[in-house]
Parts: sequence; C-alpha cells; structure tokens
Amino acid sequence: MPVLLLALALASLIGANYLNGQLQEDLGEVADDDTVPPSVGTPLVSTRRLTAMLAPPLTEPGFFNALDEMMASAPPSACLSVTLGKNAYYESNANIAVMPADAVLLLTLAAAHKELGPDHTFITSVQSVVSLEDGVVNGDIYLVGGGDPLLLTREFAATLGEGENRLRTPIEDLAQDLVDGGLALVTGAVVGDAARYDDLLYVGSWPETMIRAENLGTLQALQFDDGWVEFPSTAPAEEEGDAGREAPEETADEQLAAEDPPFYAAALFDDMLEAEDVVIRRSPRSEGFPADEEAFVLASIESAPLSAYYRQILDNRDAETAELLLKEIGLATSGTGSTRAGTRAVQTVLAGVGVDEEFQFLQFDGSGRDPANVATCPLFTALLDSEEFSPFFHDLLPTAAEAAPSRVDDPERLKVLSGGASNTAVTLGYVDIGLGQELTFAFIANQPDPAGSPALLELAERILSHLATLEAKPSLDDIQLEEIRAR
Repeated sequence: MPVLLLALALASLIGANYLNGQLQEDLGEVADDDTVPPSVGTPLVSTRRLTAMLAPPLTEPGFFNALDEMMASAPPSACLSVTLGKNAYYESNANIAVMPADAVLLLTLAAAHKELGPDHTFITSVQSVVSLEDGVVNGDIYLVGGGDPLLLTREFAATLGEGENRLRTPIEDLAQDLVDGGLALVTGAVVGDAARYDDLLYVGSWPETMIRAENLGTLQALQFDDGWVEFPSTAPAEEEGDAGREAPEETADEQLAAEDPPFYAAALFDDMLEAEDVVIRRSPRSEGFPADEEAFVLASIESAPLSAYYRQILDNRDAETAELLLKEIGLATSGTGSTRAGTRAVQTVLAGVGVDEEFQFLQFDGSGRDPANVATCPLFTALLDSEEFSPFFHDLLPTAAEAAPSRVDDPERLKVLSGGASNTAVTLGYVDIGLGQELTFAFIANQPDPAGSPALLELAERILSHLATLEAKPSLDDIQLEEIRAR
C-alpha cells in the first residue's frame, strides 16, 4: 500500500507538470505571427495559488455582524460610513440625510484652508481722515473691524474653562499702541466700523430659542468678547504687567448680548484710552468709515495666523469663530461678507474635489448649529479621503488620547472629532490599522429626545472601539514569497 500511494503521488506530480507544459504548447500554437505567444501567468505549482491561506481576508464576518448589531440599536436617523483605501468598506444607511452638527466644522475649515490659507490673519485698525499731529486727532477716530473673531478682553478670556483654548487678540494692546504713539486728544469720537461684513447679528435661519439656549454670541465684523455686554466674570488670569493689580470680584451671573456690537466695542475702546489719560471730546457711536475720504492708519493689531484658529475652533467648538470665518470666506470668494456667500464657497470647494457630486448636502451655517443642515455620512469620509484635504485633516484632528479619555487600546492610532448636540452624536476620523493602512469613518446619529443623549454617545464610543480592533494583514507582496516553478 505505501508503494502504491507513493506511485500515485508521483504520477499526479508528473501529470500536473505534463499538463502545464502541454498547455504552454497549445497556447503557443494560437499565435501565427511574430507576436510573443501567450502563456500561463502563474505555474500550476505556485505559492500564488495559496493566497487564501497565506494572505487571509482582512476581517471575518463577525466584524461586520457586530457593526450590524450596533447600527440596529441606533435611532432610525443614523448612518455609518467606513472606507479602506478610499473604497467603501462598510456602510449602513449611507443614503440617509442627517443633521451633521459639529461635523459641519470640517467643511468650514476645509474651505478656509483652501480659500484663505493657513497664514491668513485678521487686522483691526484705528483710522482717521486726518493724521495725528502733536498728539491730537482733530476729528473722529474709527475702530475698523477686520472680522477678527477673537478680539477678547483680558476679563472675558479669564472666564474660559481651564481645558479651553485661550487664544485671543489682546485688544488692550491696540489701545496701548495709540498711547505709546503719542495720542493725547481726540476732538471727535471713537467710532465703531463693522462694515466689512453684513449687519446680521446671527445666522438668519437660527431659531431664537436655540440662540438663547446655547448662549450664542453675535456675528459682526467688529465686536469684543463675542458681542457680550455682560458675562459671568471671574478674576482674570495674571499676565505680564499685571503684578499688583487688584482682581475684580465676580459681577454678572448671566450673559447679555450687545444690541449694537460695534457701538459697544467703540465704547469699551473709548474707556481703555481714557484710562490712559487720553481725552476724547465726543461720545462713541457706530458707522462705517467715509468711503470718499483718505484713511490715515494710526495703529493696528494683527491676529494669530489662521492655522491657530483652526485648532481653537475644534478645541472649544467655537460657533462664533466658525461663523465669522465663514463670512470671511464669503468675502474672499465673492466680495460679500455674509453667511450665504460663505456656504456657496464651501459648496464650490467641495465640488472642486468631487465631494458633493453624489451626496445629499444642504448647509445653512458654518458651525453646525442650524437644525436645517443636512448631509450624509459618505460626504464626510469622501472629504477626509480627498487628496487635497486628507493631509490637512491628518495634521489637524486630535488623537483619541488628546480628545478625551478613551477605552481604545493605543488611542494614538486614532485621529478623531467627536461631539454633537443634545440630540446628535458625531464621531469621525481615521484609524491606523497597521502596515500603512487606515480606515476612514463617519458616524452621525440624530434622535428627537435629548434624554437619550448619553446612550447615543455611548454607542458612538462602542463603534469607534470596535473599528479600532481591526488589524491589517500582510499581502503576498508584503511577505515577498517567491513562486515555485517546475524545472
């Protein structure tokens, strides 16, 4: 019996090699000209024919089954899109339009990066129709807003939480520059000029109830402290030059927005100058700089570069900064500093990278606060995967370790934006699964009852944790196996 089995094995091997050679000969007879005859690409005896065993598929069915079970527990208005190498890897409710909430911030930031650039700055200046002579401006001085969202006073910046990004443009420095430049007397007034953008205090489609509930600040080209006249104040953080200054006690318990933000900014700037013994003869007001007059720039202050604002917006989920940035995008692309002009620019940018061609998308603001915003999950994976914006978001998005405590092992492998509103959960970003491969994902879920928010956030965390369990597996090219050829 052993001899018989050995004979059968040898016969099979000889037969296989004979058939291989015969096939090569038969294929060679097909070519009746001088072309190279076709041949079998892979020998019958080859490791290439063992692909299924040597390079198994990336996942087992259980991986997808788990995602199916999680999405089955999600609200009806929920979607999940996962791509691998820009190809769809897993989708659930991919065509369902949801309210994207914080995910809209990525659209605004992508358009800002494209249309304004990371080195863009905002300049706030003091101008007059006459020059400063012997310390005197014979007329008004105009505080001209350049759209800087972060003209924050020292007192307001101190109210930001310990974990918040405290980036600001110190407006006090602008007042000090005027004093250092010799300003002693203004025979006119300090005039607030917010003509750079439209005069809407808020996004036109925002519900009044939402504005009050979320304490949203105003959106003018010139405003201090997000347009707040009153805000819960605390002792300011000590800065250089503040030694010995007495800290003010807490004053207001609630926030009160200015009805005329540029007027309030002019009045506060007036107080700053008078505190430095500058005499100002007339009361502050708000209006645009005369269009037919020559402008003499007496002083100016420049913001940090826009690249620093990107991080500030994400760290603080700063709606006011995102909305003013959208108006600046509109101004740069169409000459109109409005929300509508900004959203049109975002659509143009997305179309330029092929993102909006097949996805539902309606945008009404730049921060995602508007409940009328509509998008699908694949829109965001397409944006994150696009050649133009993928490097930008890889650099910008925080790791899971930086964003919040995470149950994921090795959270440094994840680049994530997580958040949402009381009735929305959002998590999207990248998962490095090894061997130079990564998943791109977007999960967005809406529910009518805000009471279910904790469960929704928990579901988002479970999905993220499950995606992070995926590990890349080597291909035959990775393990560099050589083919076995018959001699």
